[in-house]
Parts: sequence; structure tokens; C-alpha cells
Amino acid sequence: MSGPETVASTASTMDEQPAEGSGSLLYDIVYEIVSSPVNLALVGVISFLLYKISKSRQQPATLPPPPPELPRLRRDFTVAELKQYDGTQPDGRVLTAINGNVFDVTKGKAFYGPGGTYAVFGGRDASRGLATFQITSSISDEYDDLSDLNSHEMESMREWEMQFKEKYYVVGRLLKPGEKPTNYSDEDEDTAPASEGATGVRKRTAAELVKAATEEPASSGSSPASPAAAPAEAAVPAAGAASQDGPDAGDKPKAE
Repeated sequence: MSGPETVASTASTMDEQPAEGSGSLLYDIVYEIVSSPVNLALVGVISFLLYKISKSRQQPATLPPPPPELPRLRRDFTVAELKQYDGTQPDGRVLTAINGNVFDVTKGKAFYGPGGTYAVFGGRDASRGLATFQITSSISDEYDDLSDLNSHEMESMREWEMQFKEKYYVVGRLLKPGEKPTNYSDEDEDTAPASEGATGVRKRTAAELVKAATEEPASSGSSPASPAAAPAEAAVPAAGAASQDGPDAGDKPKAE
């Protein structure tokens, strides 16, 4: 009588052992992870990597369309007129001046517009700040003839000017006190950045050339080293000029 019952009991015990062994193995694994800070850290890293992988496979969000491009400006500015283009006006245009040339830096508004790293240069003459590497809010609202800059500072400012010419459009000139603006005709070429393949040199009529030859020597009151005395024809370098990218490449300053 005891034989069949013993066999049945033994079979029942053997059926229960695998289930108990599986539960014990899972418990041991969980206990091993929880009891070791290193294992917990590894689990956290693996979970983070899995999350990043799954997120990268998701469809990227649709970016908003870029703002419409503003119409091209072609005119000269006084210091007071330039100050109106700091990016806070309704159209959001940002202009800045370097070495007597006024640049449209609207496409770099993240840097030169309100809240940007170089917002102090928006609507201002940035020549002295770039020449001396001093980005401060103490820029004068008066015309700066830059005659007190030394040769090293002048060279630094010209390097900045060349880099701006590679990236931004030259709108016109920054006028000296009492200087009359140039009458830009419809035949004048748009002064485009050299990086877009344009020479950017404004065409002058024969009458303008004669007038410039007769008036410029008499009206020039600044020293020969003054960058404000640079002629308008030097507004943009010739096509093919070497470009510089990024503000942190090498030891030379870079335009954003």
C-alpha cells in the first residue's frame, strides 16, 4: 500500500522543485543587484542608454519655418541713425559698424540682437570694442574716429572687418559728423558677402569719381591711420578671399 503513495509523493516533490529553483534564481539576481552600489550604477547607465537609443529613433519634431528675409538696405548712416537698428524695432533688423562700414548682421541676430553675447554691438560702432577685445556696455554714442588706437589694435580691427565682409552684407558707410550720405543709384550693385561669390565693390559713375577726386582730399580731417577715412570702394573684399569660420578657431578673432 505504501509503495504507490511513496511514488506519487516523490513525483509531486520533483514537479515543485523546478518552480522553487526558478524563483530562487530570480531572487538571487535581484538581491545581488540591490545589495551592490556598483551593480545599481550599471543598471542605471544601461537604462539611460536604452532610453537615449529609443528616443533617437523617434521622428524629430517639425521645426518652425525660418522668418522671411528682410529687404536689402543700401544707404549710409549717422551714429544716431545706426542706433535705431539694434533688433528691438518691429522688423528686428540688426546693423553694426566696423571701420567705417555698416553691416547687416540680422542673420546673426542670436549673437548681435537683444540678449545675444555681442548685443552691445547691435546698432553701434563695434570698431573699438573689437579692436581692444572689450565687450562692454560703455560704448560711446558719439562718432569715434579711432585715432588713438595703436597699430596692433588697428590690425585686429581690420581682421574683424574682413571676416564680417565674408559673412554679412555691407549696407553703407558710417558717416562722420557733417558728412553727407552717398546717393546710391539703382545701378549700384548690391554689396554681397564674398562667401556668396560677389565682388561686392560698388560701381561709381564718372561724375562720382570726379567729385570724389576733388572733394575727398579737402574734406579729410582725420589722421592717415584713421580707419574711418577708408574709401567706400573698400567695402567688401574681392571674391575668393580666404574665409574664417567661428569665433574660436585659432588665435585670430572670428565673426559670429
